Amino acid sequence: MFLLLKKLACNVLRTISYKTTHAIRAAKTRSDLTPAVLVLILLFVIIYYCGYRLRTGYKTDLEISDTRELLDRNVVMDFGGPHENFVVNDSVCKIPRISTFSPDVSTNAKLAAIQAPNVICGTKLQRTKPLVSKRFDNISSRYYLHINEEWKPLYLQEERAELTCCFREIKNEASADKLIGTPCFIFKQDFIVPLDVVGTIVNCMQRGDKKIVFMDAFSFIHKRNFSKDWTNSKKVGVLLFGLDGLSQINLRRRMPKTYSYLQDNNHRWFELLGFNKLGYDAFPNIMALLTGRQLQQQKTVYACKRGGILDGCPFLWQQVSNMGMPTAYAEDCRYDSTETLRFQHSPTDYYLQPFLRAVERRLRTDTYYITPQYCLGPRLAGSYVLDYAVEFAQSFAGVGGLGIFWVNSFSEQHVLPTKIDHVFAKYLRLLKSTEVLENYVVLLLSANGMLRGRLNNLASGFYEERLPLLYISLPEAWKTTHLALFEALQLNRNRLVSPLDLHETIQHALTIGAGTREPHFTDCASCQSVLRPIKANRSCSDAGIDWFWCSCEPFVAKWCNSHASSLLLKSLLTHMNDLLQQVGLLNGTCAVLSVHTLYGVYNSQEESDYYYVKFKTLVKHAEFEAAFWYNKNSQQVLLDESKLNRLDHEATECVEHHSKLLRKLCICL
Repeated sequence: MFLLLKKLACNVLRTISYKTTHAIRAAKTRSDLTPAVLVLILLFVIIYYCGYRLRTGYKTDLEISDTRELLDRNVVMDFGGPHENFVVNDSVCKIPRISTFSPDVSTNAKLAAIQAPNVICGTKLQRTKPLVSKRFDNISSRYYLHINEEWKPLYLQEERAELTCCFREIKNEASADKLIGTPCFIFKQDFIVPLDVVGTIVNCMQRGDKKIVFMDAFSFIHKRNFSKDWTNSKKVGVLLFGLDGLSQINLRRRMPKTYSYLQDNNHRWFELLGFNKLGYDAFPNIMALLTGRQLQQQKTVYACKRGGILDGCPFLWQQVSNMGMPTAYAEDCRYDSTETLRFQHSPTDYYLQPFLRAVERRLRTDTYYITPQYCLGPRLAGSYVLDYAVEFAQSFAGVGGLGIFWVNSFSEQHVLPTKIDHVFAKYLRLLKSTEVLENYVVLLLSANGMLRGRLNNLASGFYEERLPLLYISLPEAWKTTHLALFEALQLNRNRLVSPLDLHETIQHALTIGAGTREPHFTDCASCQSVLRPIKANRSCSDAGIDWFWCSCEPFVAKWCNSHASSLLLKSLLTHMNDLLQQVGLLNGTCAVLSVHTLYGVYNSQEESDYYYVKFKTLVKHAEFEAAFWYNKNSQQVLLDESKLNRLDHEATECVEHHSKLLRKLCICL
């Protein structure tokens, strides 16, 4: 149809051009050029109008435009062989491989103009010549605080002045009133840290004026004995490193050093390209990963959640503790509300959150440290988590166990991962040089891609959101005893994988590493470990992925500027406003919802009356994504409340006592 229209347009333009030429020649024989000028103006208007219509694709109805076909034809692939144009490519599932700088990214001026902010934590003196450092005595297996006497003069403002250093205890208690702990205790050289102290905040002051000249924070992993009743002498544990909000596409785009390192086969990292999320944000995906529960079992998954606290949930680390192996959990956060998983009591043997909360409150409010947003004292916030991970891994090498370490700091904007690229690549090299990779199965992953911002509004945004990154490293020694695991990972590179499969994978790896029998605890009967071959032609339902989040069968894109789309969006907004009006929230509390920008209209291939839209409002530019059933005849809408999301960060205190649905809908005036 498009080719026919194009041919017709060309014939019309050729005819007009021929007539115009003769008109101009005729005008030249006369002194009056007015007819020729008018014809030229008319020709320009016709060409512009036809070009606009062809370019925007305006239709009178919801005609189909398959996003997958457009991507497959236009996107230049950026890796692998000439035929590796797909993440998954079989008779059931086809997911295109998106280029890091595909046309819609490269030509988007606003997107290209965004630069990652400069993030410099502390001063060069604090970073390179710290006044106090923590050290570990291998003989006594105890930590101590060491004052670097040789660097004292660099911190003194007066030649003969003296320094006094003190520390505040942070103990493993999560209650807010005990986060900072006791007052600042003065300590002498090589002070031995008590075993019940999980962290300290150290201040050094110039004696007399009590002016702080140095401040830092240190966490401690006090090693203790675990069960030794094993069939093999050396145990292999599992470590999870999470980078929140990072798609496999944006990893290649914004973290080239990390990506290059991971791609080097000598480092034994296997990329699983078919990793597909199964819920909207990090929480449902991490819960599926750590509990093995499908999202359809809403009562089972969330019944354990009380006021945002998850102490009663059946997490995987409880099983690991019962096996007599150590567990650890750490997650950087900016204020308590940004934590993905929250607990009242320590859920694992080693738990960094009390330390991070105390450091967050003290180092961000102390006048000595007015730090950039992504720093805590002289370090990046994520560095505390990564340091803790390496320390845990080294402390329990050969003992096994499970450690989960999540970095949230750089998930707000798609450019921010650039700032942690060099640091994270350094940590990956450290894992190899310290032989952590020889003692652990290591998973590097994200729970989801970018949920907000300009990346989601591009043609490839569907995949940016649904395809997180996933890499797995196995101990080199396993090539002798468990070669089939490496072969399975290689085979599964282009197979569909979900967080539920990773739950099985962690169990599989732990039981191999500990020489025990493997349990099966997922709700998904067809889910499996990725350390075993995954069949081709696997559907999203086989992997426990709801079709709404499935990348194999994306919604079909519709024309945004069609009359039918306008009717559909009008019906949706009327319904959303009616929900607010019914409880009296449109009388000066919440704004009337109207559209400023429509990013996309999509129709399900499973249910013809099911739609998904993303738009920005006129008031405060709030951003929504909504799924709903739409009856064309009656123009009535039924909202799918579980898939309605606010993509902006606008405060909703004005309706904090109302239902979750109304809090999402309301734009406070």
